[in-house]
Amino acid sequence: MSISCIKTVTGEDLIGEVIVREEEVDIIDPCVVVVVPTSQSQYSVGLAPFLPFANSKKFSFRKEHVIMFYDPADGLRNEYNRITGKGIVVPTNKIELVK
Repeated sequence: MSISCIKTVTGEDLIGEVIVREEEVDIIDPCVVVVVPTSQSQYSVGLAPFLPFANSKKFSFRKEHVIMFYDPADGLRNEYNRITGKGIVVPTNKIELVK
């Protein structure tokens, strides 16, 4: 199991724990990668829950419904880990103990 991205035939980019099986691809705790336009022809990338009202956190796709697999950029992987609580989140601010 590893944090990976898949692109589906419907055009969605999903990030999550991907397990490739013989006929199917499972993805656990998936998020949809969303590109959001900002000012002056810039864009930002965000994550949204995939099927947020579903009871399950594991989804299976037939292999023919997955166009490609790819490794997420480090920033995207870190954001996914932060949102889902799956990885170690390293604080960027210096922490000092006060006596």
